[in-house]
Amino acid sequence: MVKKKKGLGKGLGALISGNSGGGIAHALDAESADEGGQRLLFLDPRALKPNPKQPRMHFSEEGLEELSQSIRRDGVQEPVIVRKAGDTYELVSGERRVRASVMADLETIPAVCREVSDADMLKLGLIENIQREDLNPIELAHAYKQLIEEFRWTQEELADQVGKKRVTVTNTLRLLNLPDVVQERVADGSITMGHARALLAVESPQKQIAACRKIVSQGLSVRQVEKMASQDSATPTPKASKDPNLTVIEDELRRKLGTKVALKTSGDTKGKIEIEYFDLDELDRLLNLFRSMR
Repeated sequence: MVKKKKGLGKGLGALISGNSGGGIAHALDAESADEGGQRLLFLDPRALKPNPKQPRMHFSEEGLEELSQSIRRDGVQEPVIVRKAGDTYELVSGERRVRASVMADLETIPAVCREVSDADMLKLGLIENIQREDLNPIELAHAYKQLIEEFRWTQEELADQVGKKRVTVTNTLRLLNLPDVVQERVADGSITMGHARALLAVESPQKQIAACRKIVSQGLSVRQVEKMASQDSATPTPKASKDPNLTVIEDELRRKLGTKVALKTSGDTKGKIEIEYFDLDELDRLLNLFRSMR
């Protein structure tokens, strides 16, 4: 059993103590480090090494330009977080501010220097982006997956660590089951998280891609995509026709459970319900859903 760690909700706040406003006119030297090994410096943003575990993969050029204009006008209002890396400094969090500062032609920016372990690099970068709501759903899903793999957390432990509901974490991770081309459309905002969740009920990757293209080209709503997925799954196969009443029940269960459901009959009154799951975490999600119905 992995020992459950304390939540990270205060992870960033713990790194910066007191008011870090822009009125400091000089950098504090190493002798002024506090008990936590923290120092406040002014560093060249171009010389900072990026965080190798930065969970954010996409940066909006328009958003960066807007931030750079704000920085030109008012300066960097909150220090970035760095750690010592040989003769230079490595960014822990604040890459968007660094990029915008370079665009604004700043020679130096305020930075809090702190001793941060390799294990904490991903966590702190992720927490900052979650708190600022800077990650798109696919970036968030990959970051969740990486945290689970690196720290061997369950989805329940991960949800506790990042301050999210378990079902939110599960639904985000399920996006990684979509084809890459669909994930790209979620990442660039062409389709929403609601659209993507509706596409998960579509039976095959090829049909998911085709449906995604329709969403983009025709501007379909989430409700329309849900209806499309329901109609697609209700299409009879050449092998055998199915009682339309059973199809209606299958469609309802599929929407409720968010996974493929099949009703199979044997005789007039007997039969079975088959519910698909793609891994043990998905099975756990379904079990928790059934328990909540009691």
